[in-house]
This record gives sequence, structure tokens and C-alpha cells, in this order.
Amino acid sequence: MACHAWYQDTLGGSFRLASEFAEHLAEQGHRVSYVCCAKDPGYDGPLRETVQGVDVVRYRPSAKPMGGLARLRFHLRESRKLVTMLNRECPVQAVSGHSPLQALGAMQSLKHESVHANYTVHSPFDDELLSNSAGDRPGLTQRIASLMARRVDRRNCRLADQVQCDSRYTLSLMTQRHRRAVGDKGLVAPGWVESTRFVPVENRLATRMALGEHWQVDCPVFFTLRRLQNRMGLETLVDACQLLSQRGLKFRTLIGGGGPLRESLQERIQSAGLQESVILLGRLPEELLAGCYAAADCFVLPTKALECFGLIVLEAFACRTPVIASNVAAIPELAERQGQEWMFEPGDEKQLADRMQGFLEQRLKPSVDLRAIAMEYDKPKVLKEWERILINGA
Repeated sequence: MACHAWYQDTLGGSFRLASEFAEHLAEQGHRVSYVCCAKDPGYDGPLRETVQGVDVVRYRPSAKPMGGLARLRFHLRESRKLVTMLNRECPVQAVSGHSPLQALGAMQSLKHESVHANYTVHSPFDDELLSNSAGDRPGLTQRIASLMARRVDRRNCRLADQVQCDSRYTLSLMTQRHRRAVGDKGLVAPGWVESTRFVPVENRLATRMALGEHWQVDCPVFFTLRRLQNRMGLETLVDACQLLSQRGLKFRTLIGGGGPLRESLQERIQSAGLQESVILLGRLPEELLAGCYAAADCFVLPTKALECFGLIVLEAFACRTPVIASNVAAIPELAERQGQEWMFEPGDEKQLADRMQGFLEQRLKPSVDLRAIAMEYDKPKVLKEWERILINGA
């Protein structure tokens, strides 16, 4: 397994999927090594340890400042070194790459060996870099980095025997950009939801009481969980809430997550006079997330770009919490199963406000069993399918 980080070291959806897949393979009796980068140069934990049966092997990030190209070469070199060492200890039969640079380092190390290589694309590398732009127009340095990232993705697709994507949307992007490299290697294998953790509650009000004062209100609660950055569309959500307030509607919107836009979002909330209606909760502890999904009356997903699977939709559905979502990227593949009436165009605050008003006035109600949809992506079921794809290919 090759990934940028082990999920207990660094938060990240792709890191969690890769790490939990590694743990599953180990539980099934496979010998699994997980090559990744330590959290920071000052990391004082073990560089090699066994976690849930997985041999987690880390390299330290560079303590020196590096430009983009130097950083790319560093991760490739360190990943190659570790994979070469592991292959000497025990010949590798399969590579499962989940982060572009570590996957490329692993596949380069083993390109002369008889090894099955699966490149799992959680989101295109170039899009991931561009999504971190502070504004809608990235600068020259970021555009150059994006071109380099696209080349890394293309090289990975050429070296891989399979290109596995979390959604039809992601596979479509990868095929359009790297048609010759992907060829007929592409397949879709979505991620999973922990249905035993994300469960409905009998009494949402009682659950809110346990979550703290911001949840303790006698009006409907909208909830979202997003990193506070440009592509997440949170400005659209705040503006939609301003429209709802102007229409005289009573509600509360709670926004979980941290990120660079916290200050500007807070200013936007205050200038709109929404301090009592829209509250930034900050980063939420992992152990509270399931309760937050279940306590909310409705989840709102206002993303503007680059949502390549939509795990949060499944987590809400598993709690029988409906989702108002933007009609962009891979989101419709899951969210539209409630019905098109729950969707709005990204960046359109009026459409979003209309959907939220429809929910508040009980004109917009779930007409399908949301948890039944989530159960189609139940973790044990999907993990077995991922294992079948990797091991049968090897």
C-alpha cells in the first residue's frame, strides 16, 4: 500500500480509505506493508510499527524548505527506497497506490518485477492542487504545479494494470485527460460508510442536548461539515441563510470544520446579521461526528467543485438525515437518489435558499429510505469488493 499518510497520523478521506483497506487485507490473512510519509520532520513516533496487523513504514518529510519540483522528487525517492527495501524482505505481489507521488515511487521501484499495480484515484492530482487556490484564479506557480501533477497522474496510469476510481465522475475525468494511459484499465469502485457508527436516533432533540449549547434550539437545524476553503461553497450557504432570514424563517445552520476562510466567513455572517442563525463550530472531534449527522434535521452540501465521491452524503443517509446538495462533480451520483428536487446549481444562493425553505415548510420531504441507500455502500461489503479487485488482478 502506498499513500501519503497513515490515517491515525493525518486527517484525510483518502488516507482513511487506504488505511482501513490495509487493515481489512491484514484481517483476511494477507501480509500488508503500508508506505507513507510521517506527519512532520519533528515526528517522534516509530518509523516502523505494526498497527492492526499492518506493517506501517514511514519516511520523514524533509526539514528543509523545498520548491514544488524538489518536493516531488523527494517523495518519489523516499517511497522508492522503502518499497525496494520491503521487496527484498519479501517479494511484493501487488501494489495498491492511493496518493500520486507515493504510488509512483512504489510502481517505479517495482516496474521490472512481476507485480500487479492498482492505482486508486480519489481525485485527480492536478484538480486537488488547484482546489487549494485562495481565489477562483490560481497563480502561475500553482498552474505550473498543476501541470506537473497531471503528468504524475498520467505516468501512474501508464504503469498501473488497473485504474480504480471512487465514482463515474472521477473515471470520466481521468479518461478524458489521460485517454491513452487509462485505456481499458479504468473501473469504478466507490468508497464505503460505517453503518454501525452512523445510525439514526429515536429523538433528535435529546441528541442535540448532549452536543452542547449551539445545538440546543427549538427550531430546525441545518448542518454541514466542510473544510473552510474556497471550493466548498460555504459563502453560498451563508448568503442563502441571509435570504431565509429576510423571508422571516426560523432556523439554525451549524458549520463544522476548520480552514483558511474562517475569518472571512465569520465577517460575512456578522455583516449579514446572522450571528444567532449561522454558527461556525470549528473542527469537530471525530467521536462527535455521527451524533451531529443524526441530530441535524437536514444536511447541506454546497460544494462548488471537486467532490469525487460524496462520503458525507452516505454518512447523512445512514443517519436518515436528508441532504440538500449542489449539482456538481460526483455529488449527484448519490444525492440525486432522493430526487432531483433536493439539488441546486452550485453557487446559486437563491436556489439553495428555496430548497432550504421548502424543507422548513415541509414541502420537501424524503420519499425514499435513505438508510437503505447507505447500506448498499456498507463498509464490510465494499471492502470485500476492493479486495476482490486487487487480489484477483494480482
